Amino acid sequence: MKFITLLITLSITLFSAHPFLQANELTVDDFLAPPDMLTAKMSPDGKHIATVWNNGDERAVIVFDIKESKVIARFGDRVIRPYSVSWANNKRLLVKLLVPFNTSKVRKDAESKEDFDINDYYMFGRMVSTQLDGQDMVELMNDERTVKRNRNLANVIHYLPDEPDHILMAAYSRERLTLYKVNVTNGDSERVVIGGRFTYSYSRDTKRNLLFRYDFKRIAKTIEILSYNKTEDDWELVDTIYFDDEDTDKNKVEMTDLAGIKDGKLVYRKLNEETGYHELITVEDGKREVLVSLPNKDIVSVITSGFDNEVIGYTTLSDIYRSQYFSENRQAIYDKAAASFKGENFNFSSIADNNTYAIIKSWGSVNPVTYFTYDMKNDSMSTLNYPYSSLPSKKLASGFKVQYVTRDKKAINAYLYAPAEFDGSKALPLVVMPHGGPQSRDTLNYSDFTQFIATRGYLVIKPNFRGSSGYGKAFQESGYREWGAKMQEDLEDAVAFLVKEQLADPSKVCIVGASYGGYAALMGVVKTPELYKCAISVNGVTHLPEQVEYDLDKYDSEILQKFIKDSIGHPINDANMLKARSPALHADKIKADVLLIHGNKDEIVPYEQFEFMVEAFEDINKKVESITLEDTGHNALYYEEDIRIIYEAVERVLAKNLK
Repeated sequence: MKFITLLITLSITLFSAHPFLQANELTVDDFLAPPDMLTAKMSPDGKHIATVWNNGDERAVIVFDIKESKVIARFGDRVIRPYSVSWANNKRLLVKLLVPFNTSKVRKDAESKEDFDINDYYMFGRMVSTQLDGQDMVELMNDERTVKRNRNLANVIHYLPDEPDHILMAAYSRERLTLYKVNVTNGDSERVVIGGRFTYSYSRDTKRNLLFRYDFKRIAKTIEILSYNKTEDDWELVDTIYFDDEDTDKNKVEMTDLAGIKDGKLVYRKLNEETGYHELITVEDGKREVLVSLPNKDIVSVITSGFDNEVIGYTTLSDIYRSQYFSENRQAIYDKAAASFKGENFNFSSIADNNTYAIIKSWGSVNPVTYFTYDMKNDSMSTLNYPYSSLPSKKLASGFKVQYVTRDKKAINAYLYAPAEFDGSKALPLVVMPHGGPQSRDTLNYSDFTQFIATRGYLVIKPNFRGSSGYGKAFQESGYREWGAKMQEDLEDAVAFLVKEQLADPSKVCIVGASYGGYAALMGVVKTPELYKCAISVNGVTHLPEQVEYDLDKYDSEILQKFIKDSIGHPINDANMLKARSPALHADKIKADVLLIHGNKDEIVPYEQFEFMVEAFEDINKKVESITLEDTGHNALYYEEDIRIIYEAVERVLAKNLK
């Protein structure tokens, strides 16, 4: 299609701030470079595509006419920055913006300051509606004086497809989350209902004219779901969700699992305590029924329609994400598209109402994200844009699923990343990367950190060791009280597997991880000092007795406290075991090179854990490199300056020990 060529040309000429590298190795700057395109949405009639682009230090919204193969609008700003687009109807576009406080002053700073950075300013979320050509722009919710101080005034609850000139938006008015019906043509808003003291969200089912609100009561540890009775202008309690409660008869669902509405019924994603897999349940008039339950696969999310927000399907995860739709027609369309994405994740970012065109977003081990247009009638796919021009796929590492058997005959799934030039003819240095959690898991997915390490010329293996989630209750619980023991042996067996396959050089192995992965890195060089040449721990646990006490003091829930004692160890009954498995208490056994990195504002693994390890090395006069990330929490790979520090330090330590 001609408009595809036009879009690719624009991305290279107007917006490509990071041209393809001539050198062989990707740099830290390449991984830090922002994508040139942030999002793309298809109009309901399938005639236009709206996109948001990074253009140097500016952001631009670009609208394309598919039939005419031309750009019909381009507007943006250096100070007021669009970050998302959606369609109110076929004629009007909704643009979410980040707007700085005291905009006029910020504009002056942008003109006068050489080191101007918009990210240094406090930003508010706002939304405007505009015609397709960028004209007749109106600010939504601007007429409501009582909501002006909302940090986010871009919260769309429902797109009201039966009323194309209106949408439903929510905002706090006099400390109550209030629902408004907003005219997208002139910006006028009309108050629909006022929430209660604890209301934090709404859901709407226009087909049955149902409106729900969600009230979070923190002290009672409940979420109450209420339905609006328009006739009586009052709310009726529909269901109560409990968390952290000992009574197993009560309905316990995580806040993030309140999925939406299907056929007038509330839909939840809920963990089946017996299998360890999530399932979908429906609730109507207090009666709960299982909607979907899969015997050996986890449901990780639900799918809602882009224009009316009804639950239309769900997503499962094995090694990659795959979707299942309740409509046979939708499933048939999805299955056709899936043939083009074997071994990759993908979803329909937006679909035209008339099922003519769709935008598909894919991502995978070697693909941060790529956008495609899908001609649904002709079953043809075209690349819309690969936004990461600084990371050409031919230079990224390839990812593969592998499976190995441990010394006690347990099958472990893992993901192996190999440099682009690797052909298997020569064993490479190996980096083992255990994930955090440890009740988490890795997938066959793209990771900047993984790719950065692999593109230095190393094999990287990411095992889903026992204790990982996503494989059922029995597998997860097989990791309980196995910190530094069988969970650690699973990592050792991954190395043995790759050495046996003559893929990894046994004399050049390092272990790198964050959080629990950081603990496993340090415990690896304690437990098997001859196996690893170096260990890198980012925000890792080092002293188990102290960490357990910290967690027990932090969480007052009996369920969470029991989980901590069951999964890690009891502070009294298992005191000797916890000490034996604490790297900070066994620094004298470490022979490998160690790098410690920790954020001093970490509230998950407190900074004291870092200090315990540093002091342990000082006590035995062993040299260790340690880096404190100032004002950084548990997610150390969040801020650009921290990422640069971590990448450069990791690259240096790995090169010293593996090359």
